[in-house]
Amino acid sequence: MTHHGRTKRNVVVAAVAALMLAVSGLAQDSETVLHTFTGGDGVDGGNHLVADSAGNFYGTTFGGGSNSTECEVYTGFPGCGVVFELSPTKHGPWKEKVLHVFTGGKDGGVPTGGVILDSAGNLYGTTLFGGNQRPQNCQAVSIFAAGCGVVFKLTPTAHGPWAETVLYAFTGGADGSEPWGNPFLDSNGNLYGMTNIGGADSSCGPPPYGCGVVFKLTPAAEGPWTESVLYTFSGGADGAFPYGDGVTFDSQGNLYGVTYYGGDTSVSCFGTPGCGVVFQLAPSSSGPWTETVLHAFTDGTDGAIPLSAVILDSAGNVYGTTIDGGDTTGSNCLGGSGIPPGCGVVFELTQGTWEETVLYTFTGGSDGASPLTPVIFDSSGNLYGVTTNGGDFRGPTCHNGGCGVVFKLTPAGQGPWTESVLHAFTGAADGRTPQSNLLFDSAGNIYGMTDYGGDTSCNSPFGCGVVFELTP
Repeated sequence: MTHHGRTKRNVVVAAVAALMLAVSGLAQDSETVLHTFTGGDGVDGGNHLVADSAGNFYGTTFGGGSNSTECEVYTGFPGCGVVFELSPTKHGPWKEKVLHVFTGGKDGGVPTGGVILDSAGNLYGTTLFGGNQRPQNCQAVSIFAAGCGVVFKLTPTAHGPWAETVLYAFTGGADGSEPWGNPFLDSNGNLYGMTNIGGADSSCGPPPYGCGVVFKLTPAAEGPWTESVLYTFSGGADGAFPYGDGVTFDSQGNLYGVTYYGGDTSVSCFGTPGCGVVFQLAPSSSGPWTETVLHAFTDGTDGAIPLSAVILDSAGNVYGTTIDGGDTTGSNCLGGSGIPPGCGVVFELTQGTWEETVLYTFTGGSDGASPLTPVIFDSSGNLYGVTTNGGDFRGPTCHNGGCGVVFKLTPAGQGPWTESVLHAFTGAADGRTPQSNLLFDSAGNIYGMTDYGGDTSCNSPFGCGVVFELTP
């Protein structure tokens, strides 16, 4: 089994190629750009924002921060990414502070998720590359950057950049390679996460091209933390290549996540067996956890290739998105050349039976296409999210697939939920290609990031991305 589409960028670019022109939608909410990245302070916003109690935002960018070419083959622009803080001001744009600039060396490079906060104000996150510069298993990926990735901690300092500690550097062996998404911190200070590839099972190829792992890091008094591999994917019915914005826990201590290949191996996506699964891992008294596949996608109306973390409601039902599948006969997302048809779906899995209900099927027109980040509930039970494509096709950089939308889904008595497009990005100053989670404040305003758009004079020809606010 070979590994195809290792990163969200590979998969999304292929999906974009399948999109065709459609009628544009009209924005409904008022957008304010809080910060426009210029390259030196970051480029290509990460997929997760987090806020502290004072209203400051923290996040990452995939690239930028320096003129280093260490990560440029992967990202397409200089720099290996940054961790940033945005603070509100009384008037005008928010104030950005770069907390750490990654070098692509031992400190890591290309943070793929965002960061999380602990109660003391420290930040934790992961990088796709960097760490141990010379592990044998990571030489195969050195075309991108040296090292198999790290889990890091940033501690506030009185002035200037925060102090970074590398908690764990992956070797590309049984411990995994290329951690994806932000980690989860439990009440005992342990960290949980996933690596996109690596692991002891070689069904997906020789090291470091295993099928991925779910891991736990236990604090150490000094030095690197101790890693435990909770589950190693085999690439078959159990899934292959875990992905998403991180892992999710329920009140019983079970862990939930997605893989974007594997599952129903009678079908294939991008030429690889299986179109992804939603899985649950249950803790065991010792050793690896027990996996249950809650749903294996078939590349039909149920969806294909889940790339977002899932969320749970108070009843234990699971919600998520897929970037493909759904309406497999629609003209906007027909697929082809191994690309799965369909523009993606929002789905629900009912607790216990785990029966899937498709809440909304995207058409690739003004309603959007290819959602790949988590949805979020408001207090009334409505769901919100973003799509990377579709929406407004009029902008000079959007005509081949749209620049993405922010959407709202309202429950229906029966059948599909009703979608409202809150904002359709134009690819100009307002941003392009949103791929982050959304946050609410107490007034109902919505916050998020875009990969591109904004300042087109920066290191990316499509702009370096923005942090935005939507006001109802």
